[in-house]
Amino acid sequence: MVKGLTPIPFADLVRRMRREVEVSDSIFDLPVRKWHVPANKYDFSALHFTRRAATPVGPAAGPQTQLAQNIVLSWLAGGRIIELKTVQVNDQLDIPRPCIHVPNIGFNVEWSQELTVHESVMEYAKAVYLIQILRNSRGFGIFENDSGFDTVFDISIGYDLDGIRSEKVTGFLRMMREPGQLFDELRDQLTADLSEFRDAGLPQSISECVTLSTFHGCPADQIEAIARYLIDSLGLDTIIKLNPTLLGLEAVRELLIERLGYSSLKLQREAFEQDLKYDDALEMFRSLRPLAESRGSAIGAKFTNTLVVANSPEFFPTQTDPYMYLSGPPLYVISMNLMQRFREDLGFEFPVSFSAGIDARNFPSAVACGMVPVTSCTDLLRQGGFGRLPSYLRALGREMDRVGVTTRDAYVLAARGYGADAVRTALLRVNGGAAIWERAGRELSGTAEREPNTLPTELGSVAQAAGLDTERLLLEAIRIAGRLNGRDIVPGLVDDPRYHARANQKTPRRIESRLALYDCINCDLCIPACPNDAIFAYDVVPVTVPTERLIVRSGQGITREAGAGFNIHETHQLAVIHASCNECSNCEVYCPEEGAPFLIKEHIFLNREEFAESAGTDGFYRDGDVLHARLEGNEFTFVPDPEGNGGTASGGGVQLQFCWDPFEVRVAESSDGEFDLDTAQLWRMKTVWEAVYKSHTPNTVNPEPANE
Repeated sequence: MVKGLTPIPFADLVRRMRREVEVSDSIFDLPVRKWHVPANKYDFSALHFTRRAATPVGPAAGPQTQLAQNIVLSWLAGGRIIELKTVQVNDQLDIPRPCIHVPNIGFNVEWSQELTVHESVMEYAKAVYLIQILRNSRGFGIFENDSGFDTVFDISIGYDLDGIRSEKVTGFLRMMREPGQLFDELRDQLTADLSEFRDAGLPQSISECVTLSTFHGCPADQIEAIARYLIDSLGLDTIIKLNPTLLGLEAVRELLIERLGYSSLKLQREAFEQDLKYDDALEMFRSLRPLAESRGSAIGAKFTNTLVVANSPEFFPTQTDPYMYLSGPPLYVISMNLMQRFREDLGFEFPVSFSAGIDARNFPSAVACGMVPVTSCTDLLRQGGFGRLPSYLRALGREMDRVGVTTRDAYVLAARGYGADAVRTALLRVNGGAAIWERAGRELSGTAEREPNTLPTELGSVAQAAGLDTERLLLEAIRIAGRLNGRDIVPGLVDDPRYHARANQKTPRRIESRLALYDCINCDLCIPACPNDAIFAYDVVPVTVPTERLIVRSGQGITREAGAGFNIHETHQLAVIHASCNECSNCEVYCPEEGAPFLIKEHIFLNREEFAESAGTDGFYRDGDVLHARLEGNEFTFVPDPEGNGGTASGGGVQLQFCWDPFEVRVAESSDGEFDLDTAQLWRMKTVWEAVYKSHTPNTVNPEPANE
């Protein structure tokens, strides 16, 4: 587990949301202009098991969904089916850093959650509570109405039967189904000015569906045993995440290397040999289906996990595992091929979710295949971050316009003209359906051709008149249409140039400049590139001043010499919330200058404990009216008194008294007989105190400046 990855206090998150949208037209650094604002023109909603979500899109279980603020960001951007970060029994992981590399296609060495299981469940409860506050307040007045807010949370767990059956993980699942105690703990933190949010109308359950992620090499019988436990013992709708290795080594090699041209990647034969086999996977789903139906649950599949390839020390030099995991454009082609083949061979329609190389351009096609949800991870790690998500829904809206429909359900039926075929097949699969088709088939076919937007409604009317389960029949027809659409969509993907290696070689722009503590080029690309909202901007008053080097040698008194000077030329600066940074290095990939923002910019700590645990990292934390700093390895206590035009600083063997304006040291004393200090370090402390902790703009450590 990465030290320093610390949840932000719940009350601070609420305060920051409330104030930031008022002051900065943003929440957690996502500008209002990049939010998804639901439009009455479209009904993007989709049924995910028993719950309807307002859109079929969201973040995949990954780096964007383990902290509460991440989850809120994905919701603001339009995610309404949110796959929570995978939780497993081993919550003390030592994960190599860097762990993400997405210059074009994606690679990672991440595993599961980087928090304890208890911290994870609290983060998910916090996210649900925060989103409910946003729903109730209509985004603090940003949204015109309260439509388009329905949200589904999907649990993700791994990795083996013993771990999942442990009290730690099973207890986690029970708390996700019955989160009342969690919500009570959070509610108790909303006192005084936050008491208006205590009665938020929270759900009885966070989630009743789970995606199972298993180890590469996990045998079919253990995967099936886990699924049976989730369905039979816990009553959960269950999705099994499948690996692209199911296609087989030769099929994947043909797609990835021979057809798409990624010749630099090396497939690992042992990974394919050890992994679940295709025929075993088919049989497993056929076996689990009757159990799920008998329990009133459902079994589905997610396509797919990342693809195992040989680790490249160029990307992950600290990774001891010989593997790294591929995502992005090439995985989309591989996973779509596996998805289509599996659905054709299974012999019945079933819930399918998808996450592999999704972006705004291919999202509508994936939705047309009838999959719910269609989630993204790699694309959201690119320039723009969560702000890329609304473009997915805009693209879907354009495709819906093209085929003349306004709902997601009608779109799947009409996208490739298979609506009538899908309705006919769905009816023929139910008792009495043949007679219904004989009687109403011509009318339904005409509707599918001439008025596709009304086909779902008309099918529902026909089914209701015949005493059929209208929702189940429509769902079956949509899944059939999605599978038929896939027959048209999938075969041509491998020939689409945008997925080929030569189209995915360009890396983010670099300039001949070295990243510095202050005054970078201020492109702010690192802010949305951080999946955890760890990097933030702050404003300073530019200053150029000479500094002094204060020198004390035993028995020689204090000598003042010219220092290095202190210079900040730009108002706009950047800093890092240490607690939210897991050193994934994605900000380094997208920084145009040479260097890593997470290493070079000022680090802001949440508390003394976090500060003490990170002794090798310079930075600051506030304790009341005192600022604690560690600079160049020396720790200082900085006590400003602007009202009295003074203050004190101590540390590194020196006690200083200074004047605030003009800012200069008046008295310097040594406690141990020797020190050497450039007052530029005092200027750093003064700058952070004024610009971060006393800022007029909300941030993580100063969530509501109006209360200062």
